[in-house]
Amino acid sequence: MEIRCKKGDCKYNTGSSCSAKNLNIDRDTAACATYDKDEVKENIIIRNGNIFDVADKMAAKNTNNVPLGCQATQCLYNKNEECIANGITIIDGESSSSDQDASCATFVED
Repeated sequence: MEIRCKKGDCKYNTGSSCSAKNLNIDRDTAACATYDKDEVKENIIIRNGNIFDVADKMAAKNTNNVPLGCQATQCLYNKNEECIANGITIIDGESSSSDQDASCATFVED
């Protein structure tokens, strides 16, 4: 599974690819529960813009078999609390007032 990440200040984001050992998506908001803010990256983004975001075709490929738990019960790709999509993309959350929200853009309501 290919995992793309547009959340530049996450400590697991490496070249717009996720380097976490496993990922979990929350039930209600389809938010990435694995997201963990890196204060150093956040300060760099504040000063210089998101230098960690790269074009999709230039992004590092993470095709490791990463366990991807999904609690989003209304998602088409959730089968027995596991994601069965060929790949997912994590983006800045749009519906949350929290700047820490990272959402699963692959979420498709079943």
